[in-house]
Amino acid sequence: MAGDQAFAPGDVTRLLEDYAAGNERSLNAVMPIVYRELKSLARVQLGRSGVRHHMNTTVLVHEAYEKLMVGESQGIENRRHFFAIASRAMRQIVVDAYRRQMSAKRGGGAIVEPLDSNMLSDLQDPEHLLLLDQAVETLAAENQELAELIDLSCFAGLSTEEIATLRDSNVRTVQRQMQRAKAWIGHLLDA
Repeated sequence: MAGDQAFAPGDVTRLLEDYAAGNERSLNAVMPIVYRELKSLARVQLGRSGVRHHMNTTVLVHEAYEKLMVGESQGIENRRHFFAIASRAMRQIVVDAYRRQMSAKRGGGAIVEPLDSNMLSDLQDPEHLLLLDQAVETLAAENQELAELIDLSCFAGLSTEEIATLRDSNVRTVQRQMQRAKAWIGHLLDA
């Protein structure tokens, strides 16, 4: 993750394990520890998607936190899982904002421009973002781990090294998994 880490990964994992065991206050204790990192993820998410004029990083982080509190937070297992869920929540929030924007612009019209696999990193165009979001959701139904890689790389903006650290893996393994994930997404987008 970008920036200096002001916490030990074990602290976050321990608090999330406490939360999974039923300690409701542990999730609230995690947020101040990871807030800077979540803001960094939000900056990347908004910068890549080009929606800075519609939403700021603080709003995105707070909406993601609310989504975590209401939604999937009960199943958070560890630090890696937390950041995967947080990046997915941010992606969903940005995609929902785009959907509202597109609906207002087009009177609710459907997306008609096809997206090819070469546009995987082009998140500036709302239509591309929405198609990529659909492809990631389809991939998640088949292989959640590969979909998580796309979320962490394309939507959270993490480098291969950062993903390897987060997943307690080596860089080469993450690179191979990313190639596989991109191939799946490319196939889904080209279909």
